[in-house]
Amino acid sequence: MQKNNYIDVNSLGSLAGFGIKRAVIAIGVFDGVHRGHQHLLVRLIEMSKRQNATPVVLTFFPHPREVLNPHDSPMQLIPQQEKIKLLHKHGIEAVITIPFTTDFASIPPEEFIEKVLKSPLVELCGICVGKEWKFGAKGSGNTQMLQSYSEKGHFEFDAVGELSAPGGKVSSTTIRQAISTGSLEQAKEMLGRSYSLFATVEVGRHVATDKLNHPTANLLIKSGIIPPDGVYAGYMIHNGKRHQSAIAIGLSPTFKSEYKEERRVEAHVLDYNENLYGEDVEVIIIKHIRDERLFPDAVELKKQIALDVTNVRSILS
Repeated sequence: MQKNNYIDVNSLGSLAGFGIKRAVIAIGVFDGVHRGHQHLLVRLIEMSKRQNATPVVLTFFPHPREVLNPHDSPMQLIPQQEKIKLLHKHGIEAVITIPFTTDFASIPPEEFIEKVLKSPLVELCGICVGKEWKFGAKGSGNTQMLQSYSEKGHFEFDAVGELSAPGGKVSSTTIRQAISTGSLEQAKEMLGRSYSLFATVEVGRHVATDKLNHPTANLLIKSGIIPPDGVYAGYMIHNGKRHQSAIAIGLSPTFKSEYKEERRVEAHVLDYNENLYGEDVEVIIIKHIRDERLFPDAVELKKQIALDVTNVRSILS
Protein backbone atom coordinates (compact mmCIF):
# COMPACT_ATOMS: atom_id res chain seq x y z
CA MET A 1 0.00 0.00 0.00
CA GLN A 2 1.00 3.64 -0.37
CA LYS A 3 0.62 6.11 2.52
CA ASN A 4 1.59 9.77 2.40
CA ASN A 5 3.24 9.09 -0.99
CA TYR A 6 5.57 6.52 0.59
CA ILE A 7 5.78 3.15 -1.16
CA ASP A 8 5.29 0.51 1.55
CA VAL A 9 4.80 -3.06 0.29
CA ASN A 10 5.31 -6.57 1.70
CA SER A 11 7.38 -8.25 -1.03
CA LEU A 12 10.11 -7.52 -3.55
CA GLY A 13 7.82 -8.38 -6.48
CA SER A 14 5.20 -5.85 -5.34
CA LEU A 15 7.60 -3.04 -6.28
CA ALA A 16 6.91 -3.76 -9.93
CA GLY A 17 3.43 -2.31 -9.47
CA PHE A 18 5.12 1.05 -8.84
CA GLY A 19 7.32 0.84 -11.94
CA ILE A 20 10.41 -0.39 -10.08
CA LYS A 21 12.29 -2.99 -12.14
CA ARG A 22 15.79 -2.80 -10.60
CA ALA A 23 16.45 -2.46 -6.86
CA VAL A 24 19.28 -2.34 -4.36
CA ILE A 25 18.17 -3.27 -0.87
CA ALA A 26 19.31 -2.43 2.67
CA ILE A 27 18.06 -4.98 5.19
CA GLY A 28 17.49 -4.45 8.92
CA VAL A 29 15.09 -3.44 11.68
CA PHE A 30 16.08 0.27 11.53
CA ASP A 31 14.49 1.17 14.89
CA GLY A 32 15.11 4.88 15.40
CA VAL A 33 16.72 5.38 11.97
CA HIS A 34 19.77 6.65 13.89
CA ARG A 35 23.10 7.87 12.53
CA GLY A 36 24.40 4.31 12.14
CA HIS A 37 21.40 3.50 9.97
CA GLN A 38 21.81 6.77 8.11
CA HIS A 39 25.44 5.88 7.32
CA LEU A 40 24.27 2.56 5.86
CA LEU A 41 21.58 4.35 3.81
CA VAL A 42 24.19 6.69 2.33
CA ARG A 43 26.16 3.65 1.19
CA LEU A 44 22.99 2.13 -0.29
CA ILE A 45 22.19 5.28 -2.26
CA GLU A 46 25.75 5.37 -3.61
CA MET A 47 25.25 1.75 -4.69
CA SER A 48 21.93 2.62 -6.33
CA LYS A 49 23.66 5.23 -8.49
CA ARG A 50 26.35 2.77 -9.56
CA GLN A 51 23.74 0.16 -10.42
CA ASN A 52 21.13 2.53 -11.89
CA ALA A 53 18.63 0.98 -9.48
CA THR A 54 16.05 2.14 -6.94
CA PRO A 55 17.21 2.34 -3.27
CA VAL A 56 14.87 0.18 -1.15
CA VAL A 57 14.82 -0.80 2.52
CA LEU A 58 13.61 -4.24 3.61
CA THR A 59 12.51 -4.19 7.24
CA PHE A 60 10.30 -6.14 9.65
CA PHE A 61 7.18 -5.53 11.72
CA PRO A 62 6.65 -6.14 14.52
CA HIS A 63 10.20 -5.92 15.89
CA PRO A 64 11.68 -9.47 15.95
CA ARG A 65 12.34 -9.22 19.70
CA GLU A 66 8.62 -8.60 20.31
CA VAL A 67 7.91 -11.98 18.71
CA LEU A 68 10.91 -13.99 19.91
CA ASN A 69 11.12 -12.61 23.46
CA PRO A 70 7.82 -10.83 24.22
CA HIS A 71 8.41 -10.68 27.99
CA ASP A 72 11.71 -8.83 27.61
CA SER A 73 11.12 -6.70 24.54
CA PRO A 74 12.12 -3.01 24.73
CA MET A 75 9.77 -0.20 23.77
CA GLN A 76 10.50 0.83 20.20
CA LEU A 77 12.10 4.24 19.68
CA ILE A 78 9.65 5.23 16.93
CA PRO A 79 6.41 3.82 15.50
CA GLN A 80 6.44 1.95 12.20
CA GLN A 81 4.95 4.76 10.13
CA GLU A 82 7.49 7.25 11.52
CA LYS A 83 10.26 4.82 10.54
CA ILE A 84 8.97 4.72 6.97
CA LYS A 85 8.73 8.52 6.95
CA LEU A 86 12.34 8.91 8.14
CA LEU A 87 13.66 6.32 5.69
CA HIS A 88 11.98 8.29 2.90
CA LYS A 89 13.53 11.52 4.26
CA HIS A 90 16.98 9.92 4.01
CA GLY A 91 16.58 9.07 0.34
CA ILE A 92 14.85 5.68 0.33
CA GLU A 93 12.27 5.44 -2.42
CA ALA A 94 10.41 2.33 -1.24
CA VAL A 95 10.10 0.14 1.86
CA ILE A 96 9.37 -3.58 1.96
CA THR A 97 7.87 -4.45 5.35
CA ILE A 98 7.94 -8.19 6.07
CA PRO A 99 5.40 -9.37 8.70
CA PHE A 100 7.58 -10.99 11.37
CA THR A 101 6.04 -14.11 12.90
CA THR A 102 7.32 -17.20 14.73
CA ASP A 103 6.92 -19.18 11.50
CA PHE A 104 8.97 -16.61 9.59
CA ALA A 105 11.62 -16.64 12.32
CA SER A 106 12.03 -20.41 11.97
CA ILE A 107 12.89 -20.51 8.26
CA PRO A 108 16.52 -21.35 7.43
CA PRO A 109 18.65 -18.60 5.87
CA GLU A 110 18.67 -20.32 2.46
CA GLU A 111 14.87 -20.21 2.43
CA PHE A 112 14.96 -16.53 3.48
CA ILE A 113 17.07 -15.80 0.42
CA GLU A 114 14.82 -17.79 -1.92
CA LYS A 115 11.50 -16.42 -0.60
CA VAL A 116 12.40 -12.83 0.26
CA LEU A 117 15.28 -11.78 -1.99
CA LYS A 118 14.20 -13.28 -5.31
CA SER A 119 11.50 -12.15 -7.73
CA PRO A 120 10.94 -12.64 -11.47
CA LEU A 121 9.47 -9.13 -11.60
CA VAL A 122 12.24 -7.07 -9.96
CA GLU A 123 15.96 -7.54 -10.50
CA LEU A 124 18.03 -7.47 -7.32
CA CYS A 125 21.16 -5.45 -8.14
CA GLY A 126 22.70 -5.10 -4.69
CA ILE A 127 22.39 -5.73 -0.95
CA CYS A 128 23.64 -3.52 1.86
CA VAL A 129 23.58 -4.63 5.53
CA GLY A 130 25.38 -3.99 8.79
CA LYS A 131 28.52 -6.10 9.23
CA GLU A 132 27.08 -7.99 12.19
CA TRP A 133 23.61 -8.60 10.72
CA LYS A 134 22.18 -12.12 11.17
CA PHE A 135 19.15 -13.68 9.56
CA GLY A 136 17.25 -16.95 9.30
CA ALA A 137 16.48 -19.48 12.04
CA LYS A 138 18.45 -18.76 15.22
CA GLY A 139 20.48 -16.14 13.37
CA SER A 140 22.34 -18.82 11.41
CA GLY A 141 22.68 -16.64 8.31
CA ASN A 142 25.41 -14.00 8.16
CA THR A 143 27.18 -11.55 5.88
CA GLN A 144 29.55 -14.24 4.57
CA MET A 145 26.53 -16.16 3.27
CA LEU A 146 25.13 -13.03 1.61
CA GLN A 147 28.54 -12.28 0.09
CA SER A 148 28.60 -15.76 -1.46
CA TYR A 149 25.03 -15.34 -2.68
CA SER A 150 25.89 -12.00 -4.31
CA GLU A 151 28.90 -13.50 -6.09
CA LYS A 152 26.74 -16.28 -7.54
CA GLY A 153 24.06 -13.78 -8.55
CA HIS A 154 26.57 -11.30 -9.94
CA PHE A 155 25.26 -8.34 -7.95
CA GLU A 156 26.92 -5.93 -5.55
CA PHE A 157 27.20 -6.53 -1.81
CA ASP A 158 28.29 -4.15 0.98
CA ALA A 159 28.66 -5.02 4.68
CA VAL A 160 28.88 -1.72 6.56
CA GLY A 161 30.71 -1.32 9.87
CA GLU A 162 29.15 0.30 12.94
CA LEU A 163 29.63 3.96 13.81
CA SER A 164 31.11 5.02 17.13
CA ALA A 165 30.15 8.00 19.30
CA PRO A 166 31.44 9.34 22.65
CA GLY A 167 28.91 7.12 24.48
CA GLY A 168 29.86 3.95 22.60
CA LYS A 169 28.76 2.35 19.37
CA VAL A 170 25.73 3.95 17.74
CA SER A 171 22.87 1.50 18.25
CA SER A 172 19.21 1.50 19.27
CA THR A 173 20.20 -0.19 22.55
CA THR A 174 22.78 2.50 23.40
CA ILE A 175 20.26 5.23 22.58
CA ARG A 176 17.65 3.64 24.86
CA GLN A 177 20.20 3.52 27.68
CA ALA A 178 21.17 7.16 27.13
CA ILE A 179 17.56 8.36 27.26
CA SER A 180 16.63 6.27 30.29
CA THR A 181 19.54 7.80 32.23
CA GLY A 182 18.78 11.36 31.10
CA SER A 183 21.70 11.72 28.67
CA LEU A 184 19.60 13.52 26.08
CA GLU A 185 22.54 15.19 24.32
CA GLN A 186 24.20 11.81 23.87
CA ALA A 187 20.96 10.40 22.44
CA LYS A 188 20.63 13.42 20.14
CA GLU A 189 24.18 12.94 18.87
CA MET A 190 23.48 9.28 18.04
CA LEU A 191 20.08 9.94 16.48
CA GLY A 192 21.14 12.97 14.48
CA ARG A 193 18.03 14.80 15.77
CA SER A 194 16.31 15.65 19.06
CA TYR A 195 14.56 12.78 20.79
CA SER A 196 10.79 12.29 20.56
CA LEU A 197 8.02 10.38 22.30
CA PHE A 198 4.93 9.31 20.34
CA ALA A 199 1.65 9.27 22.20
CA THR A 200 -2.12 9.50 22.22
CA VAL A 201 -3.73 12.21 24.36
CA GLU A 202 -6.07 10.67 26.92
CA VAL A 203 -8.55 12.06 29.42
CA GLY A 204 -6.91 12.89 32.77
CA ARG A 205 -8.17 13.90 36.20
CA HIS A 206 -8.24 17.65 35.37
CA VAL A 207 -6.03 18.47 38.36
CA ALA A 208 -3.73 20.71 36.28
CA THR A 209 -6.73 22.61 34.94
CA ASP A 210 -8.85 22.89 38.09
CA LYS A 211 -6.13 23.43 40.72
CA LEU A 212 -3.19 24.86 38.80
CA ASN A 213 -4.77 26.83 35.97
CA HIS A 214 -2.26 25.22 33.62
CA PRO A 215 -4.12 22.54 31.60
CA THR A 216 -2.03 19.63 30.38
CA ALA A 217 -2.33 16.96 27.73
CA ASN A 218 -2.08 13.58 29.46
CA LEU A 219 -0.03 11.29 27.24
CA LEU A 220 -0.42 7.57 26.71
CA ILE A 221 3.03 6.69 25.34
CA LYS A 222 2.94 4.41 22.30
CA SER A 223 6.60 4.52 21.23
CA GLY A 224 9.74 5.88 22.85
CA ILE A 225 11.76 5.56 26.04
CA ILE A 226 10.61 7.83 28.86
CA PRO A 227 13.45 9.93 30.34
CA PRO A 228 13.96 10.27 34.13
CA ASP A 229 11.36 12.13 36.18
CA GLY A 230 11.47 15.90 35.94
CA VAL A 231 10.33 18.89 33.91
CA TYR A 232 11.57 19.39 30.35
CA ALA A 233 11.39 22.05 27.64
CA GLY A 234 10.19 20.73 24.32
CA TYR A 235 7.59 20.78 21.60
CA MET A 236 4.34 19.03 20.84
CA ILE A 237 3.67 18.32 17.18
CA HIS A 238 0.00 17.99 16.26
CA ASN A 239 -1.31 17.95 12.70
CA GLY A 240 2.11 18.99 11.43
CA LYS A 241 2.34 22.09 13.63
CA ARG A 242 4.94 22.53 16.39
CA HIS A 243 3.98 24.10 19.72
CA GLN A 244 6.27 25.04 22.63
CA SER A 245 5.57 22.87 25.66
CA ALA A 246 6.56 22.27 29.28
CA ILE A 247 6.69 18.48 29.71
CA ALA A 248 6.35 16.91 33.16
CA ILE A 249 7.33 13.31 33.86
CA GLY A 250 6.84 11.61 37.22
CA LEU A 251 4.53 10.80 40.11
CA SER A 252 3.14 14.31 40.80
CA PRO A 253 3.99 14.05 44.52
CA THR A 254 2.16 17.28 45.40
CA PHE A 255 -1.07 15.51 44.40
CA LYS A 256 -0.19 12.05 45.67
CA SER A 257 -3.73 11.43 46.95
CA GLU A 258 -5.11 11.91 43.43
CA TYR A 259 -2.45 10.05 41.46
CA LYS A 260 -1.18 7.44 43.98
CA GLU A 261 2.03 5.89 42.55
CA GLU A 262 1.05 6.39 38.89
CA ARG A 263 3.97 7.58 36.78
CA ARG A 264 2.67 9.99 34.20
CA VAL A 265 3.80 12.05 31.21
CA GLU A 266 1.92 15.28 30.55
CA ALA A 267 2.55 18.37 28.47
CA HIS A 268 1.41 21.92 29.12
CA VAL A 269 1.23 23.31 25.58
CA LEU A 270 1.94 27.03 25.60
CA ASP A 271 -0.60 29.42 24.05
CA TYR A 272 -2.85 26.56 22.95
CA ASN A 273 -6.40 25.67 23.96
CA GLU A 274 -7.70 23.18 21.38
CA ASN A 275 -9.24 19.86 22.40
CA LEU A 276 -6.63 17.14 21.92
CA TYR A 277 -8.44 14.15 23.44
CA GLY A 278 -7.85 11.03 21.36
CA GLU A 279 -5.32 12.75 19.10
CA ASP A 280 -1.94 11.25 18.19
CA VAL A 281 0.97 13.59 18.89
CA GLU A 282 4.75 13.67 18.82
CA VAL A 283 6.54 15.21 21.81
CA ILE A 284 10.09 16.42 21.17
CA ILE A 285 12.14 16.63 24.36
CA ILE A 286 14.82 19.30 24.14
CA LYS A 287 16.23 20.02 27.61
CA HIS A 288 15.84 19.06 31.27
CA ILE A 289 14.75 22.08 33.34
CA ARG A 290 14.47 20.74 36.87
CA ASP A 291 13.86 17.63 38.94
CA GLU A 292 10.39 16.71 40.11
CA ARG A 293 9.80 17.71 43.74
CA LEU A 294 7.12 17.93 46.42
CA PHE A 295 5.56 21.37 47.02
CA PRO A 296 3.72 22.32 50.24
CA ASP A 297 0.54 23.21 48.34
CA ALA A 298 -0.98 24.01 44.94
CA VAL A 299 -0.21 27.73 45.32
CA GLU A 300 3.54 27.15 45.52
CA LEU A 301 3.42 24.67 42.66
CA LYS A 302 1.56 27.22 40.50
CA LYS A 303 4.35 29.74 41.15
CA GLN A 304 6.95 27.18 40.08
CA ILE A 305 4.99 26.26 36.95
CA ALA A 306 4.91 29.94 35.96
CA LEU A 307 8.72 29.99 36.30
CA ASP A 308 8.96 26.76 34.29
CA VAL A 309 6.90 28.29 31.47
CA THR A 310 9.14 31.36 31.40
CA ASN A 311 12.16 29.09 31.30
CA VAL A 312 10.70 27.05 28.45
CA ARG A 313 10.06 30.18 26.39
CA SER A 314 13.63 31.34 27.02
CA ILE A 315 15.19 27.98 26.07
CA LEU A 316 13.11 27.54 22.93
CA SER A 317 13.10 31.12 21.69
